[in-house]
Amino acid sequence: MNPLTIPGGPAGGSAEAEPTVDVLLSRALDPYAWERRHTRGEVPDAWPYGLNRLADHGFRVTAAAPNVRHSALGARAARAVGGFEWLEVAARPVRRDAAAVMCWDERAGVPAALLARRRRQQAVATGVIWLTDAVGRPRGALAMAPSALRSAQLVWALSSAQIPVLRDVFGVPERQLGHLPFGVDADFFRPAIVEPVPGLVVSIGNDRHRDHETLLRAAAAAAAKVPDLCLELVSGRDVEVPAEFGVRRPRLAHPELVDLYGRSSVVVVALKPNLHVSGISVVLEAMSSGRPVIVSGTPGMDDYVNHGRTGLLVPPGDVDALATEMAGLLLDPDRSAALGRAGRAAVEALFNTDAQARRLADLLRAM
Repeated sequence: MNPLTIPGGPAGGSAEAEPTVDVLLSRALDPYAWERRHTRGEVPDAWPYGLNRLADHGFRVTAAAPNVRHSALGARAARAVGGFEWLEVAARPVRRDAAAVMCWDERAGVPAALLARRRRQQAVATGVIWLTDAVGRPRGALAMAPSALRSAQLVWALSSAQIPVLRDVFGVPERQLGHLPFGVDADFFRPAIVEPVPGLVVSIGNDRHRDHETLLRAAAAAAAKVPDLCLELVSGRDVEVPAEFGVRRPRLAHPELVDLYGRSSVVVVALKPNLHVSGISVVLEAMSSGRPVIVSGTPGMDDYVNHGRTGLLVPPGDVDALATEMAGLLLDPDRSAALGRAGRAAVEALFNTDAQARRLADLLRAM
């Protein structure tokens, strides 16, 4: 891959000037609207995923507000053609001074790469999240995705387990692949000054790889050993939490999540097998909040969780193992606190959005 520079340099400048990266987000995310919410304290990081922090690592970062708004009908139509956002990407103005277009995930990345190739536009860098998992993959996704990803100058994944699939199944050359460890805003998600509520188990998540059935069965088993166990599940899915040991909330705003993490004694993320480290946002937010985490050890999760030191990994679907670890931490506050401190230290050192931006900048410069 060639070093990333603006061909000929910007107007009146040189090729050594900071290259411009034009950010294209899916789901009609508007970075500037997000920034206004961040100023009000409503969301972490100034831009989604902390992509604004690329400006601290040698890049000029720009974005455009989406021209096409999502609707339920539009979402169904997009899924019918592989889940990709063709209209949104095609309608977006192209910055001629940008060295590259950067997409956080494949919903925008696949259309952007194909359109750039046909229009002979800038280099495209994109992440891939869901395509590597066959379960739930939209019909038609594989018709265009392999060709598009092969034409992108950089394809990254948040899980090391995705890299072999992108190489061997999608045919993306090794030189175009990168592993990008995820990060969260360590200033927004901070350790609480209050003590955790004894027995409070927190779990958060909506995607198809959340295993709420295993979570509920394990919580019921753990409650037999920990009478004050109370599960707070935040999920928009239609899950019935038995009233005798828990409650479900459809959703919480980010500041409310900060409060919930602070009150928790343990954060649990039960997962079905997947390659894209489903649940990693919750895992790292909890670690950043200084709370102990138990998570299913799906492929790639050990990129983030050092079992027994910064958190606990249990086999996916193993009710007994999850119940044992849940009860064990609730009955051992000192061990829970030690795991929480180590998790926070790992986020401060490795898994924050500034570290993520630094690694992403290195990948962009190398492409």
